[in-house]
Amino acid sequence: ATASIAFIVGGVLGAAKAYYAWDLGIAESIAGVIVIGFSVDYTVHLGHMYKEGIGSREEKTRHALTYMGTTVVGGGFTTLCAGLVLFLCTLTFFTKMALLLVWTIILSIVYALCFFMPMCLVFGPEG
Repeated sequence: ATASIAFIVGGVLGAAKAYYAWDLGIAESIAGVIVIGFSVDYTVHLGHMYKEGIGSREEKTRHALTYMGTTVVGGGFTTLCAGLVLFLCTLTFFTKMALLLVWTIILSIVYALCFFMPMCLVFGPEG
């Protein structure tokens, strides 16, 4: 879970520096804290459901994806839509927040479903 979160935060803040050449200012510092909070969300929800599952790793992974996967995707979709609305703002702070929010949600969904859950399937606790 920690690796997944680190990859998300590194990816978002790295993209802000590499693609947009943003220096670490006040807006980016505030957004960095928000990025960390959002990056934890989906991974923790899936990890909690994995832990609540009973049986083998495969059964626990299936349990997590069945009971929390659609919720995570739905939450990601609605948050992504909220981020897209921020692009309509004219203030630079809000457009930066929109970019960081959209990047965070996309990477959070990808890493939670395509990195964290496969890692649970292969290395997660059983029983």
